[in-house]
Amino acid sequence: MTIIAGLVALSGTACADNDRAITMDRLPEQAQEFIAGHFAGEKIAYVKQERDFFEVKYEVMFVRGALVEFDRRGRWTEMECRYDVLDAGLVPEQIRMQVADNWPGNQFRKISRDRKEYEVKLTSGLELTFDRFFNLMDIDD
Repeated sequence: MTIIAGLVALSGTACADNDRAITMDRLPEQAQEFIAGHFAGEKIAYVKQERDFFEVKYEVMFVRGALVEFDRRGRWTEMECRYDVLDAGLVPEQIRMQVADNWPGNQFRKISRDRKEYEVKLTSGLELTFDRFFNLMDIDD
């Protein structure tokens, strides 16, 4: 019985971290619409699907260095610009307003979200964490 449990555990580990390249039409519809609406005209470097046990995520990398990650339903979970800044319109208005008021002149390099919070990285290097109601919870420099 212990040997069977060990084999099952090893086979589960072997199946984890299963990344594969896919085409745009294999993305969830919501992700396709998001890209068409916010990244129209951008050349795509690659699209991949990541499977990790019960979780499925998608990653779209653009030639100019922008990266967008989506959950299994096609909702964005992370956006990052490696060589440029994010379009401020992609950031929730409440966060944009707080950054404009408290850290003027900064732009957004990265934003991520989950059910509990948003995290943003600014061009100054500051990393801000907001709760789901957009209250500032943490500042990390």
